[in-house]
Amino acid sequence: MRVNDLRNSAQTPDLSGTLLDGRYLLRQAVGTGTSGTVYAADDTNLQRRVAVKVLHPSLSVDQEFVERFRSEARTVASLNHPHVLAIYDWGVDGSAYLVTEYLGGGSLRSLLSTGRTLSPAQALMLGLNACRALDHAHQQGLVHRDIKPANLLFNQDGRMCIGDFGLARALAEASHTEIFAEGMVGTVRYASPEQARGQMLDGRSDIYALALVLVEAVTGHVPFVADTLLGTLRARDGKSVPVPAALGSLGPIVQKAGAAEPADRPSAAELGQMLLGAAPQMSRPDPLPLVGPGEVGAAPLLGEATMVAPRVSPPTPRERPVRPVGPKRRWPAMLLAVLLLAGASVGGAWLWQGMQVDQSVVPSLAGRSIEEAHLRLMDLGWTVEERYERRDGTVEGQVLGTDPSAGAIFDIDQVVSVIVSLGPTRVEIPPGLAGVSLAEATRLLEEVGLLVGEVVETSSEEVAFGLVSEVLFLADDLPRGGAVDLIVSTGPAARIIPDGLVGGTADEVEQVLVSLGFVVERSEVFSESVGVGAVDSLSPAETTEVPFGSVVTLAISQGPMPRPVPGVIGLSLDAAEARLQAAGFRVIAVDGPLAGEVIGQNPMADEEAVPTDTIELITR
Repeated sequence: MRVNDLRNSAQTPDLSGTLLDGRYLLRQAVGTGTSGTVYAADDTNLQRRVAVKVLHPSLSVDQEFVERFRSEARTVASLNHPHVLAIYDWGVDGSAYLVTEYLGGGSLRSLLSTGRTLSPAQALMLGLNACRALDHAHQQGLVHRDIKPANLLFNQDGRMCIGDFGLARALAEASHTEIFAEGMVGTVRYASPEQARGQMLDGRSDIYALALVLVEAVTGHVPFVADTLLGTLRARDGKSVPVPAALGSLGPIVQKAGAAEPADRPSAAELGQMLLGAAPQMSRPDPLPLVGPGEVGAAPLLGEATMVAPRVSPPTPRERPVRPVGPKRRWPAMLLAVLLLAGASVGGAWLWQGMQVDQSVVPSLAGRSIEEAHLRLMDLGWTVEERYERRDGTVEGQVLGTDPSAGAIFDIDQVVSVIVSLGPTRVEIPPGLAGVSLAEATRLLEEVGLLVGEVVETSSEEVAFGLVSEVLFLADDLPRGGAVDLIVSTGPAARIIPDGLVGGTADEVEQVLVSLGFVVERSEVFSESVGVGAVDSLSPAETTEVPFGSVVTLAISQGPMPRPVPGVIGLSLDAAEARLQAAGFRVIAVDGPLAGEVIGQNPMADEEAVPTDTIELITR
């Protein structure tokens, strides 16, 4: 069988409307890839929206793959991080499937496919969140192996999650790899050199792939992509990622992440710190132009409404269920009787005319799944639309109610809106966070219903110690309860006391130190080697690294220390000179014969002089 035939036989059929394992009701497909199809779905047990990835049926007959798939799913499900796509469940029902949280904002791939690109500041925030997720996974010993735009997913508020953790490793060991040979080109586009050579991989392979993704995010193009799979692998072997000028100040960081040799690349944590360090030099990024999930598009924004086609085929007239009678239908009949009596009491003519229109009571659907709400309302004869609202205390995708509200009597063949939550209301990030203390920033955020996220401390020449120097966020507002990351200043960076200051004049040395932010104090010392008024030493010493604003004490030379002059009268000239030199006096003047005896000296014995003073001797 040819590869194309294998691929065609492995294609996953459209499973919209299927109930997997009696629990997960698949709605429309929101994306397809080489390994399977992703569906928006409802968890009928927990009544929440989820995403279900159904893998190719051919993989499910490979028992070794199924076991590997389950093992990887269990491992990845243990990850608990806001930027890692949460795994809820997995199983095999005809095909292997994976249940994850549902994200309605689409992927970086769907965004780039529209022709849009990111600014360097937007790419920095994307990379920072990816580094946080990868660092969390790498610390657990998990390597993603398939970092690419299609696996960077967003919810409707712009929160990024990395998906498909563990799946790449399971697929790599599947016995049906020939089915995916052509489809693997998408993955090869982001393969590291060591991955292209088939070597053992660690977290630094993910860092190289992330570097390629960041280049594509800003420029729209992936480096090292040839016309063929083999050509792409050869082009990448031993090559560092080329960094275009469009990346701006992000370029040097991406260059390090895309080094050809794994040992030259930073870890995910180190790369995240580098990105944080570059953030203050960039302008605040605009919100990402999200385009929605896969081919389907995003859900309507607040205040919008859209007509929605039925998610499953409606029953034919023969299949249409008969409405039940008896106790479950008794209260509408009682309501009808009350209305008829009321009509009779006022003449009854208008009520009789109104009863000619087919009507029904709107059921209570709050808390139900969107799919169930559609089916219930369609079964009662209404056309259904979805309307999205934000409401505190709710989660995205939750059914809040209907319009008309539950209990209303409403004409059939009309439109009933299912009100779906977009999550909590959004609140604006308060201004004035930069420049205040962390405690004050926390108070300002909590005052509007937001939280402090990650706090990173970095040095700043402009912002004093302990104050917020930068606020990191992608939008001007966040869902209530969301977190805002802050950069807090540790004050100016440490300084190194320059070398070569000893021996300089006190004023010159003090000027140099003050210009570097040091506080200078002076002291006086006697020195044999340094002239009067020059710097004999510094405390702390030269080349020492000390905090900004530290006190540096200059020891200013007062020249040598005075000492008593020894008595040499009565000694021969040679003996006198020897005694004076031993006491440190080296300048001696002689008045009289050189072979004579010393009969006088100046200064006299025990008088103090400095070693550089001249000692006069009189001989006879």
